[in-house]
Amino acid sequence: MTRKALTSLTTELPDSKKMPVTGHRVAVIAALSALALLAAAGCSSGDSTAARARASTAPPATTASHTYVSKNFRPPLTVTVDAPLKSPPETDFTTFLTWDAVNSSVNKVRFLVPTNLYRPGSSISQAPPKNYLKYLRGLTRQGVKLSNVVKITVDGHPATLMTATSAAAAGPLGFFDGTLGCPDLANNQSDACFGIEPEFLLRLAVIPVGKTTLLAWARTSTAHPDGAFFAMFEKMLSSVRFR
Repeated sequence: MTRKALTSLTTELPDSKKMPVTGHRVAVIAALSALALLAAAGCSSGDSTAARARASTAPPATTASHTYVSKNFRPPLTVTVDAPLKSPPETDFTTFLTWDAVNSSVNKVRFLVPTNLYRPGSSISQAPPKNYLKYLRGLTRQGVKLSNVVKITVDGHPATLMTATSAAAAGPLGFFDGTLGCPDLANNQSDACFGIEPEFLLRLAVIPVGKTTLLAWARTSTAHPDGAFFAMFEKMLSSVRFR
């Protein structure tokens, strides 16, 4: 196309032998020559220019849901992780599997097989009770609040799902530290164990699996509950498959 454009335009230029060359005609000839060069450049670079334009206007890539296969967590499982959660998980230990939210420093999802726990106001470590659900319900006498309790199944295992928090007036700071449990017997009660704290609202599932109890919960702020995050967590629970 470059050669054709130059030929078609240059054939229309005046013949200097047949016409007197004036300043006006020189300017016209120069302008026509410039147009020919521009036309040639346009023909040769049009495809790359259009490609750049398409690339600049293309929508950004989004993170889609995907299946995560636990590496160290026991019981081993697979679970569908949706876009609101960072991937890979923050933690994948033998007893602890966790995800943080993409757009919130408060929202988190945690799977825990407790090695030990602490009753409200106690600094004495205890083994997790065999009937964990009964233990949890008993905490309501000490300021724990349970609501929206429903029966569900997680990969065929009967489970109980509830919303949990606690009353700030029930005891001093740290009163509920470790009431859910710890990932390791060596964990510090206040720093590395988990409880039902007043500042957080938990959507908590108690799932008996064999001889152990698996706890899974989504956490949001009590002051600003995130219903959409809880809904995502419940969908996540329904995708769990034990291996």
